[in-house]
Amino acid sequence: MDLNGKVILVVGGAAGIGGATVALCAARGATVVAADLDEAQGRQTAAQAGASFIQVDVTDEASVQALARQVEQEHGRVDVLIQTAGILLGAYTPIEELSAETFEKVWRVNVTGTFLCLKYTTPLLKRSSKAVVLLFSSPAANLPSSSYAYGASKGGVQAFGIAAAQKLGEAGIRVNLIAPGGIDTGMKRSVIAEDARRRGTDYDKAIASSNLGAPEGVAKVLAWLASDDADYVRGLVATR
Repeated sequence: MDLNGKVILVVGGAAGIGGATVALCAARGATVVAADLDEAQGRQTAAQAGASFIQVDVTDEASVQALARQVEQEHGRVDVLIQTAGILLGAYTPIEELSAETFEKVWRVNVTGTFLCLKYTTPLLKRSSKAVVLLFSSPAANLPSSSYAYGASKGGVQAFGIAAAQKLGEAGIRVNLIAPGGIDTGMKRSVIAEDARRRGTDYDKAIASSNLGAPEGVAKVLAWLASDDADYVRGLVATR
């Protein structure tokens, strides 16, 4: 697949799936901008990949607007937006004990953050001849989740993405939703750790039995979806 000449913005690009995607897309010839709240890790990931880095807080509208403005100044357009930024809080917390603050924080990062990223990059995507948007859903959008807040938020992202696919499709922008399965990220490991703690089981054994996939595997799917080779793909794409 050819990513040469494409300007790809990876939000949540410091580590995990986002970090692996930054590295792979840059290796395949794209001009990659990694954006993340974690400045230290984000700069390190970007430097290793030959990408640039911009710090962003996806819950802060002014911060997302500034991100889009900087990308416009430096590149003039966005060909691909890959929005991987997300959090999971409240794993295995009974609803009676789940605070509204926790629920709202997860929703603000995962759903409002996705909305803001798409809102402010859409004018830049419209300057591309074959723009692509890749948003992150989860099996938790349709199946029971360890967290009420996370499951609800991913259902929200999925519904938002379906609406965006129809509406932005009219402007020639392809929108896909990606639902990764069990992937070896810090977020997934924290959920496994909490489950092991509450069960009183060994964390290392729990990790070993989880058969987690590598973030690089999902990055390969994302890089393909970002390419013109995936031009006929529509809707939700599930990975292991």
